[in-house]
Amino acid sequence: MDFEDGELMPQVFVVEDEIPEVDLSLPPTSGQEYLRQVQMEASKCPTIVVADVQDTGKTATTWRMYTAKSLHPAPDGFAPNISWQREQIATFSDVRQKLLKYKETQRKEKKKPLRRLPLREDVDKWCSLCFGSLKTPPRSDDRNMSPSDVTPPEASPPLLSIIGFMDQPSVLSVLEYHVNWFEATGFSVHQGRWLYALMASLEKPLEAETCSLLRSLARNCANLRATLENAESSLLPQLNLLICIVSRYFDQFDLADDP
Repeated sequence: MDFEDGELMPQVFVVEDEIPEVDLSLPPTSGQEYLRQVQMEASKCPTIVVADVQDTGKTATTWRMYTAKSLHPAPDGFAPNISWQREQIATFSDVRQKLLKYKETQRKEKKKPLRRLPLREDVDKWCSLCFGSLKTPPRSDDRNMSPSDVTPPEASPPLLSIIGFMDQPSVLSVLEYHVNWFEATGFSVHQGRWLYALMASLEKPLEAETCSLLRSLARNCANLRATLENAESSLLPQLNLLICIVSRYFDQFDLADDP
């Protein structure tokens, strides 16, 4: 993310009772099917473990969700080594600190965003902002495409002038949209940049729902990684990076690539 204005518990959704169980191995074909999949997966999870109560002025609880390791194993030669993972976590931590300072400065100076951002519940407008005039994120049939082939015209990168002015509810909503789009339509390097920037904006400690969302993202990345034709795919570094951040920065260690 370029810091000179470059990239950087109520039930909310109601699921219709009449929708039958769906095949968890297939992508959802509708929002209702997606929510049903979430319910079915959640029903199979063991009790959540609460840990890391920090002794600060107020009690802060970090949720860690330990379930049976469900990531698809990386093909030989596709998983990053531990040295690379540590380097990425250090860089990500630095980006988060810079982004936090930027947001604090904007608040103190009462700066306004350069562009009017969509309301957090407006999925279509966020899709248009992130992916251009397309109604849905593009799916590529070429899994070894170059980054220049995957950014649609008029698509906006995660500029600091956007990310830096998103409040936490908006960050969480748009992150969920991107995970849903990943599941429904596939992944691109352009979307990977958005996911990185949104995760850099997440506030700790995480709520249980956010942990679950990040775990879904890591599983999607691992599943796609297992289908890549070779280790030269332009998607592989970003897939590895997202898995690394979820597992090692956000403490979902059971999902980490073993050294």
